[in-house]
Amino acid sequence: MNIYVVRHGQTEENLKGTYYGALDCGLTDLGVSQAKVLGERLKDIKFDKVYCSDLKRAGETLKYINAIEEVFVDERLRERNFGVFEGKTFKEIEKEFAEECIAWNDDWKDFRPCGGESFRDSYLRVEAFMENLKEETGENILVCTHGGIVRAMYVYILEGNLDVYWKFGSRNADLSIIKNQSGYFYIDSIIPLEVV
Repeated sequence: MNIYVVRHGQTEENLKGTYYGALDCGLTDLGVSQAKVLGERLKDIKFDKVYCSDLKRAGETLKYINAIEEVFVDERLRERNFGVFEGKTFKEIEKEFAEECIAWNDDWKDFRPCGGESFRDSYLRVEAFMENLKEETGENILVCTHGGIVRAMYVYILEGNLDVYWKFGSRNADLSIIKNQSGYFYIDSIIPLEVV
């Protein structure tokens, strides 16, 4: 099985450099262009099933990928919720939430900002999703999601070692191809978007 994992196109929050997961923003003009490039790249692949985060930026990206009519919206593919940190840059978080920021730096895996999730919380959602993917029977699956979730998928493939989260990047509109052979997942390729 081939699992084509795409990160959504650029948003205004990406331009601002904020932490945002639950903020439901759409794509910039560049983000739309990136989604169109993705659509062109994937146009010849027949997808047996399509999964998408329920957030607007992922759904807008998917509109430009000629997949199939039925899309399975899955909240487990949502970006991590940063709670009170949402929409703020790291400098703003340091200034407004100094004690919380220290706690976050001390325990990045399990610190949970007020109203939000820890990294482990979001990873466990991804782990459950990946376990469900083992049951799929199609040849080609498309997943449209977010940068943190893509990296959490890599963590899952690397046997749940949360420390490797920081060993990967995930840029807007990048494409990752993950293979599943008899329940064994591996990263086949990570393909950056060409400069638009």
